[in-house]
Amino acid sequence: MPEHSHQLAAILFADIVNYTAMMQEDENAALEKITRFRHVIDIIVEELEGKIIQYYGDGCLVLFNSATDAVEFAKLLQTDFNEEPKVPVRIGVHMGDVLLRDGNVFGDVVNIASRIQALAPAGGIYISEMVYRNIANKKGMDSVFIKEEKLKNVRTPIRIYEVLTEYSTTVYHTNADDEQVAIDENSIAVLPFVNMSSDKEQEYFSDGLTEDIITQLSKIKSFKVISRTSVMQYKKTPKSIKEIGKELGVATILEGSVQRSPTKVRITAQLINAVSDEHLWSESYDRPVDDIFTIQREVALAIASVLNTTLTKKESQQLDYVPTVNLQAYDLYMRGKFLVEKRNKTDLLVARELFQQAVTKDRTFADAYSGLATTYLLSSFRGYEDPTRMLWLAKKNIDTALGLDPSSGEIQATLGYWYHQTFDWHAAEITYRRAIDLNANQSNVYLWLGILLEAKDEKEEALKVYSRGTELNPMWDYLVENRIRALVNNNQVEEAVALQKGLIEKASADPSLQKMYYEDLSRLYWFLNNKEAAIQAAQRSGKKSLLTFYTDGDHAQLEKEVDKSYEELRDKSEYVSQVWMGIDYARAGARDKALDCFNNAIALKETAITFLLLRHFDFLNIKYLSMALITRKIRQIINF
Repeated sequence: MPEHSHQLAAILFADIVNYTAMMQEDENAALEKITRFRHVIDIIVEELEGKIIQYYGDGCLVLFNSATDAVEFAKLLQTDFNEEPKVPVRIGVHMGDVLLRDGNVFGDVVNIASRIQALAPAGGIYISEMVYRNIANKKGMDSVFIKEEKLKNVRTPIRIYEVLTEYSTTVYHTNADDEQVAIDENSIAVLPFVNMSSDKEQEYFSDGLTEDIITQLSKIKSFKVISRTSVMQYKKTPKSIKEIGKELGVATILEGSVQRSPTKVRITAQLINAVSDEHLWSESYDRPVDDIFTIQREVALAIASVLNTTLTKKESQQLDYVPTVNLQAYDLYMRGKFLVEKRNKTDLLVARELFQQAVTKDRTFADAYSGLATTYLLSSFRGYEDPTRMLWLAKKNIDTALGLDPSSGEIQATLGYWYHQTFDWHAAEITYRRAIDLNANQSNVYLWLGILLEAKDEKEEALKVYSRGTELNPMWDYLVENRIRALVNNNQVEEAVALQKGLIEKASADPSLQKMYYEDLSRLYWFLNNKEAAIQAAQRSGKKSLLTFYTDGDHAQLEKEVDKSYEELRDKSEYVSQVWMGIDYARAGARDKALDCFNNAIALKETAITFLLLRHFDFLNIKYLSMALITRKIRQIINF
C-alpha cells in the first residue's frame, strides 16, 4: 500500500516570467537563467527546512511546515534573483491541509497557491489571507492588501496580499482597519479646478476644464484616472490631499485653478503625491483663451513625464487631437456636459439644446454630436420621452460623430448603448469592449456592460466589471447600487449589506438621500427574511407606508403613492413609461398592476424592459415565478 498522510503546510509556487519568450530570443541565456533559478532554490531551501516537491519546466513547487518559513524563503529568493544576472521570478504562497502521498502533494491548497502565483508580477510575492494572518505583525514581513480575486475552480473569492521587499514598487494607503492597501502607482485623480474668475457663471468652464484634463489623461492607457462624478464631490472640500487620496484609492492628485477673461485664461496646476503629500510638479499658464487645448495637452504630457510614462505613437496623436477650433461651440458643449451629469429630464433637455447650438456653430465637432446622442439615449432608457423617436435621433447623431472621429472611445461607448437599447446585445457587448480598449477609464461603460452581463446571467463576470467601474468612480452611488443588486443575486449578501450601509454613511450630510438609502436597506433585509432589521431600517427611513406593509401586509398606501405620481404626470401630458411605472408598482407591492405594465412595455418594446431580466430585491409581493413569463418574452426579443 502506498504511504500517505495529511498535514498543515505552506505551499509555494515559483516560476520564471516569460521564459518561453526568453528561449525564443536567446536559448543559451534562457538556459543560464533556469540553471541559476534551480541552483539558488536548492541552496536556500535546505536552510529553511523546505521540501522541493518537484521542478516543472520553468517553475518549482516547494512545501514548508510554516507560513513564516515559506515567506522568508520567498524573500531570500527575490533578493538573490534581483542581483546580476537577474532572473524575473514571481511567487505565490498559500497554506492549509494537504495530502502527502509517494512524495507528491495534493489538495485545494496546491491549486490555490498556483493560481495566486500566476497573478503576481515579476519580482513579486503574493500570498493568501491565510498566510497573511500567520505572518502579520512579524518583523520584516510587512504585507499590503492587493485585491479580492475569484480564482478558477475555487468556490469563494480569495483575498490576496503582497509581501513587501526592498525591491517592491507597490504604493499603498493605510485603511480604517489599519490594513495597508495597495494602489496603482499610475492612478490619478483630478480635483475640480477652482474658478477664480469674478464671474461665478464661469463655474461651468472650470468644471469643463477639469473634465477635459481627465479626458486627456484617460488617453494614456497606463494611467488609471478617477471619473468626474467622483472627483466633483470634493469641490470646496476641507479634506486634505492624503484623506482624498485614501478615499479615492489613488497615488497622485492634480489640483489647480482657472481664471478666465473674454480673451485670456490663466491656469495653475500642481501634481501632488497623495501618500506623502510631496509636490511633484507645478506650472502656471497665461495664454489666449483659444490656446486652451494646447494647455490641456501640455498638462497631460508633463504628468506623463513626472510619472516616467513613455507614450505610444497613438497616444501622442490622440493628445494632439483638437475637438473643435470654434471656442463658442466648445463653450456651449461644456455647458451641456455640465448639465448631462445631473441626469434629470429638465437638465437633459437644456443640455440637448446647448449641444445642438454647438454643432450648429461647428459641423465637425464630433463630441457635441455624441453629447446630443447621449441625451436621447438617457431620455429613452429612463422613460422621459418616447423611445422610438429617441433611438432614431440618437443613431443619426452617432453616425455623424463616428464619421468625424471613428476611434473615439466615448463615441464607441454611445454606439454600444444604442445597440443595448435596440436589443442587439451581441453587437453591444463587442462595442462596449471596444470602447474600453480605446479608453479604459469610462465608468459609464462598465455600468452598462455590467448590467448586460448580469442580465445574461454571467454573474461573476458582471461583478468584475462593476468592481472595475467602482475603482474608477468610487463615489458614483448609482454604480454602487447596481453592484449591490448583483452581489445579492450572487449570494454575497454580507458584502451587499456592507455596501448599502456605506451609502447611508456617505449620505450623512443629505438627510433626504440618507432616508432613501435606509429604505433600500430595509427592502434588502426584507428580501433576506430579516424582518426585525427591515422594520428598524424602515423606521429610520421615515417611510410609514412601508412599515404598514411590513407589520400588516397592507400595500394600499404604497400603491396610492404611485397612483398619485403618475396621475400628476398624465395631467401634465408627460410621456409615461410602462416599464418604469411597472417597476414603481412592483416596489409598492401592487403585483397585478406591475405585471400589466410589464406586459404593455414588452408589447411596445420599450428600451428599458431588459432591466427586468435582473432580479430586483426591492420588489414586494412579486415572486420569481411571477416574473418567469415576463423574462421569457423579453429574451425572445434580444439578439444575444
